[in-house]
Amino acid sequence: MKSSLFSISIVLTLMLNSWADAQKVADTGDGDIEQLFTDFVRDYVALSPTTGTTLGLPASAGIPVRNDLLDDISQKGQDQEFALYKEYRARLDRHEEKDLTVSQRLACAQLKWYMDMRTAGDAYRYNRYLINPGFGFHNELTTLMTEHHKIKKFKDAEDYIARLKGYQTYIQQLLDHLAICEQKKAVPPVYIISNLEEILSEFISVLPIENILYTSFRDRLSEISAADARTKDRLKKEALKAIDNSVYPAYRNVISYLATLRPKADSLAGVWKLPQGNAYYQYCLNFHTTTGMAPAEIHELGLAEVARIEHELVKIYKELGIPGKNYQEMAIAFQKLILADTTGKFLYPATDVGKQQTLKGYQTIIDTMYAHLPDMFGTVPKAVVKVGRVPEFKEATAGTYYQPPRLDGTGGGIFYANLGYRHSKPGMKALTYHEAIPGHHLQIALEQGSADARLFKSLFFFTGYVEGWALYAERLALENGFYTDLYSRIGYLRSELFRAVRLVLDTGIHWKKWSRDQAAAYMQEHCLWSADGEIYRYIVWPGQACAYKTGELAIIRLRESARAALGRDFDIREFHDEILRYGSMPLDQLEELLEDYIDTKKGANY
Repeated sequence: MKSSLFSISIVLTLMLNSWADAQKVADTGDGDIEQLFTDFVRDYVALSPTTGTTLGLPASAGIPVRNDLLDDISQKGQDQEFALYKEYRARLDRHEEKDLTVSQRLACAQLKWYMDMRTAGDAYRYNRYLINPGFGFHNELTTLMTEHHKIKKFKDAEDYIARLKGYQTYIQQLLDHLAICEQKKAVPPVYIISNLEEILSEFISVLPIENILYTSFRDRLSEISAADARTKDRLKKEALKAIDNSVYPAYRNVISYLATLRPKADSLAGVWKLPQGNAYYQYCLNFHTTTGMAPAEIHELGLAEVARIEHELVKIYKELGIPGKNYQEMAIAFQKLILADTTGKFLYPATDVGKQQTLKGYQTIIDTMYAHLPDMFGTVPKAVVKVGRVPEFKEATAGTYYQPPRLDGTGGGIFYANLGYRHSKPGMKALTYHEAIPGHHLQIALEQGSADARLFKSLFFFTGYVEGWALYAERLALENGFYTDLYSRIGYLRSELFRAVRLVLDTGIHWKKWSRDQAAAYMQEHCLWSADGEIYRYIVWPGQACAYKTGELAIIRLRESARAALGRDFDIREFHDEILRYGSMPLDQLEELLEDYIDTKKGANY
């Protein structure tokens, strides 16, 4: 997908039936804003067919999807994307607020915000790191092909093969873009380049017949009920040939380019070194947090939150009798206690049986929370979420993440757990509450089922709101007694600490000019772990990691403001319904929405 929606590999999708409900009020003329919303999705998907595939748009949506094509990421293709934003921004301006419903005004403002931000981002077109070990083209394409490109009939298989053949063109466009970045001195650090080289080399180190692009195709092709063995054999041969003649050569071209780029790269971690680097970083912060917070403000907030949370942890460590004179000593002692466990109290076995137990453990946490949702929410989603395993090809670069349902109804919400490492039981609840319920899945499922759902919201999301809500969900579980022992409370606080540390790391790297080693040392000191993949994420994705804590604190501030203003009339279930009613949005719009809610609530009581 061309927009920046690869995290958590989250693609926020809206259910087709809700979208159809919204269309009932639409006219067919271009002047109707509901028609404008639909036209934008149609034209965007025409430019980005991989987005259409990822969303799972059925034919009944009336939006054609070319499942045989990859996106055009050439300079011309990018120009067309930005031209699309400008065209529709102008069309939105022709609609006066007085003629719109409250829901339509919010939707219009959200789309304008996104288009304005994306258009402003064109000034930094060559600053964004396409050389990205965690969320780069290799993961995007492999995820598209093996998880989102469905193979239910022979036409789907033909389209799959056509896309495999399109790898060379797609990757040549990528290389052309990287060459311009190189000319403009917008080159990532040398260790980022080396890391991607290793990942790509490993991907093509196996024979094509053993590559996931082929094995996934072969296995799904075999499930087609049609008993035409000759056609299936032909398709398998064509897919194998396309991988051998298109995919592998394209990967080798990237590896060769990276080898020539590596000697020209430095080890400086922050984007401050790029053209207009400081302005670019402020843009990234604005885009992801949906606030105007400056790097210095976020950095100081992070330091304060780290100190506060560590103080809370020390109190629990003392209650458990964990030895140590300060936070670091106690945290290390607690970590040793966890890692030394051989009883199964804190860790599942490092076996295949243990991995299955881990998945079942997560599902149990979800099922238990479902029964208590009505205590905190007036509206509870009908859609359920299941736990799945992160695909093995992603285990080295991905954490845990949530994937929403597809629009065509062929898949529900999935909380993906990475089984490439052992999961600490004390931390499993907080993680589940964040990724599933009452975090990402609850928020998205309610948006999917809303009568105000609009299809364009499936194309992007507002990170400050989405990740802020998920982190708030972890805290909500604490406030409602779901961390039933001191160990799970420690798990929650360590999760919160991790997000506070991110504020310091992100701004440290990109504003205070920290090196990779400085960032790793800070993370090790406060989180007791550090990994190249995690630090690399902050280096190549500036600003995104700051959205979690800033968003959570904004929601808490709005809640306490509503509580103070409404007094005895404050209802937490009603507050949550209001926060979630219109789905994700920039935080300043959310604040305006809550102010209107408070005024209306007060007025009704007089």
